Amino acid sequence: MSININKGNTETPTRLLNIAFRVDASLHIGSGHVMRCLTLAAAIRKAANVNITFFCRDATGNSNENIIQSGFELVRMAPPKNTIDLKNYSSWLGTSIDDDCEEFLKLTAGKNYDLIVIDHYAIDNHWHNKVKSITKKIMVIDDLANRKHNCDLLLDQTYQCSTVKYSHLINNHTKLLLGSSFALLRPEFLDFQKASIVKKERTLLIMFGGTDPDNLTLQVLARVIKLKYFERINVILNKTAKNVKSVFNFALCHKKVFLHISPSNIAEIMSTATLAIGAAGTTSWERCALGLPAVVIVQADNQREIANALQLAEVIRFISIAEIEGKLIKEIEFWQNRLKLSNDVHKNCINICDGKGTVRVTNEVLKVIE
Repeated sequence: MSININKGNTETPTRLLNIAFRVDASLHIGSGHVMRCLTLAAAIRKAANVNITFFCRDATGNSNENIIQSGFELVRMAPPKNTIDLKNYSSWLGTSIDDDCEEFLKLTAGKNYDLIVIDHYAIDNHWHNKVKSITKKIMVIDDLANRKHNCDLLLDQTYQCSTVKYSHLINNHTKLLLGSSFALLRPEFLDFQKASIVKKERTLLIMFGGTDPDNLTLQVLARVIKLKYFERINVILNKTAKNVKSVFNFALCHKKVFLHISPSNIAEIMSTATLAIGAAGTTSWERCALGLPAVVIVQADNQREIANALQLAEVIRFISIAEIEGKLIKEIEFWQNRLKLSNDVHKNCINICDGKGTVRVTNEVLKVIE
C-alpha cells in the first residue's frame, strides 16, 4: 500500500484507512494548529482511501466551520471548563488531561484507528498511553519539546530543528521529521511561488495569524499608513478575530488599505506583497515558500530562538511588541534598502522552505500506517 505522491501515483489502496486528529483552536491559542492539520489531512485524503475525523473542543473562536467546509467529519468536544493561561501550556485543554482523554475515548464510540494525529501543547505521553488500545499508530506535531511523547512519528517543522531537541522525550522507535523542509503548507503556496518572486508591486502585507489576540494589526496600521512607499496594504484576518470590526472601520477610512476576512486565496494575496509584517509561527514558512521577507513581531518568549535564526538567515527582521513604536519603521526602511540591492533575499527564503513539505510528510505518514 506504499504510495509515492511525489511521482503522481494515482493508485488507491483497497483498504479504507481510519485517521483521527485531536487538535483545538480558540481566540486564545489561535487557529494555526488546526490549519496545519487540515493541510495534512487534505494531502492524505488526496493520496489514500481514508476516512478522517477531527476531534475538537467547542471553544470560543474555534475553527470548526473550516473543518466542516473542508469536507471532514467533526466531532465536537465539550467547551473548556477552565480558564486558559497562555504561559501554562497544560491549561490549553481547558480541562484535565484525564478528562480530555476519557471524553475522547467515549466519543470514538468503540472505533479503531490506523493513526491518531495529535497537535496540542497540553497533551503528552500520559494521553498517548491511554489511547494506545484504539489505534495502531500515533503521530505528534510539536515544536516546544517540553514533554514526553509515546508516538511512532513526530513532526517539528521548526527551522534548523535537530534530533537532540527530542532525544530525551521519545521512544527508540519514534521516527522524527524535523526542520522546515517538512513544513505543512497548502499546495497553492508552491503554485504561487514563481509569481511571488517576480512581482514588482509596492504592496505591504499585514498578517498576524487568524485571530490576532494582541490587536497588533491596528497598532501596525496606525504607523505604516503614513508611509508613501507602499501603494497598497493588504490585511488578512479571520472573521473570528475580536478586533476585525475595528480594522474594517480603519480600512474604510484609508483607500489603500484592503481587508481580507477569512479569504480562501491567502497564498495568492501573499504572493502580491513586496514585504510582510506579521507573527512568528506557521506563517514564517508560508512567507519563505513565497520568497517573501518580513518584519516579524515576537509575541512570546518561545518564539525568540526561531526568530533569531531566521534573522541570521536574512529572511526576517524581528522586534518585540514593546518596540513597535520605536523600531518598526526603521526595520521597514532596512528592507526597502536591502531589496533594492539584491534579489538574494528571495532565494534565502526558499532555501529555508521550498513549499514541498506536505508531500514529504504525507509520504512518511503512509509508510508508517501501511
